[in-house]
Amino acid sequence: MMQLLKALKARHALIANKIDDEQRRPRPDGIRVRSLKKIKLHLKEQIAMLERAEITGSSTGRLMSQAFGKKLSTIR
Repeated sequence: MMQLLKALKARHALIANKIDDEQRRPRPDGIRVRSLKKIKLHLKEQIAMLERAEITGSSTGRLMSQAFGKKLSTIR
């Protein structure tokens, strides 16, 4: 679970940097910024869920299925 948490945090930081880069441009693309912010928020929610799971000792599979709104067994 720690590897997944590290990967999500790394992606979150990458997206944050992309948002900053886009906002520093002379004419930032508002749609791109909004889209990146949605991705960043989704990652933040997943990170928080995994961190809570570490504290409570919950199952990673069940938590990830809740995060994505589907059972993992139905994803192909």
